[in-house]
Amino acid sequence: MLFAWWLSALALLVGVGLGARALWDPAWAAKFVRLKADEQGGGQAEFRATFGGVFLGLHLVALLFTLLYLKSGNYLIGVNATGASAAIAAGWAGAAFGRGVAIWRDGADTKFNRLSIGVEVTMAFAIAMPWLVWFLL
Repeated sequence: MLFAWWLSALALLVGVGLGARALWDPAWAAKFVRLKADEQGGGQAEFRATFGGVFLGLHLVALLFTLLYLKSGNYLIGVNATGASAAIAAGWAGAAFGRGVAIWRDGADTKFNRLSIGVEVTMAFAIAMPWLVWFLL
């Protein structure tokens, strides 16, 4: 069970890193997700806000709950950490599902999309690991 928590923490840390990098460098985020900011000035703010701030905030809170649980063993904190991680994992899984639909419906079967699905499913599984272990036991 401890392995599941540390795996989740590591995946959440990756999410924190992605969010922090996107917040700091929106041009990197645009290139990473293969989108282009508009010329009106709002595009950079959108990358900072959604790919940076939202990603950073969600993953950071779940990571803090997870680390607090690992340090204290407090059951209530563990429940919060498990729920937060399950919700974030559902987001990663939803992204993979949406990409799969794009491959099926839009003919977007590219190496990038197949690799991205693999990363998204891996992140979803790793982040949800404490919940999955709890659910299956």
